[in-house]
Amino acid sequence: MFTSIVVALDGSEASNKALETACGLAKTFGAAVHLVHSPQLETTAVAVGFSVVDVPVTPEQIMLAGQEVMEASTARATELGTAPASTTIGDSDPADAILDAAKLNDADLIVMGRRGLGSVASLFLGSVSQKVSRGADCSCLTVHS
Repeated sequence: MFTSIVVALDGSEASNKALETACGLAKTFGAAVHLVHSPQLETTAVAVGFSVVDVPVTPEQIMLAGQEVMEASTARATELGTAPASTTIGDSDPADAILDAAKLNDADLIVMGRRGLGSVASLFLGSVSQKVSRGADCSCLTVHS
């Protein structure tokens, strides 16, 4: 039924549940698992006296955080008996990175958490899972945490 499964990761509890679900499906159907994560730039504000100062996050910090999420997810998938066939750390919009990974790996299923680490803006603009579901050429499974 499934031969290639893309798992969207962001380090949240929901994406960890999605990973567990995808690994279970992969074992059942003998499918390859492909992990994708696209770290997002988020500014940190620090109160200094009576003012607030934005502390910029460097591209190196973003990439390091992305690598940490991917390493933890790869280790967890391996613990679950499904070593990933590929891992991708994107540098674009998460939905675009997931859709690109699905096309690249000829996925027949994308598994992702229903609510991840998205910002308040996602309540108004639509979440990553909604964008992926609308744009995917394959089946999508959203997992509740």
